[in-house]
Amino acid sequence: MALIPCPACTHRVSTQALACPACGHPGPDGASRGGGSGVARVLGHVAGTYVSTTTLASLALGCVMFVCVAAVLITLILSGR
Repeated sequence: MALIPCPACTHRVSTQALACPACGHPGPDGASRGGGSGVARVLGHVAGTYVSTTTLASLALGCVMFVCVAAVLITLILSGR
């Protein structure tokens, strides 16, 4: 595992990384690596933008929390009838 500079921000990135942890730019030669077609890589290229894996995890957690809060509120509202 070698560390190379990111072409977008010049931070050091592993050659096996999906994306740069600093800026989210896709990792080097991602198409030729095994497992390069995972969910993080597909969602990271939505609308031609680069989204880091940390951002995707935060977004997923936010969606789950929203659904949980909505379920609790609906339950409380319907149980009051």
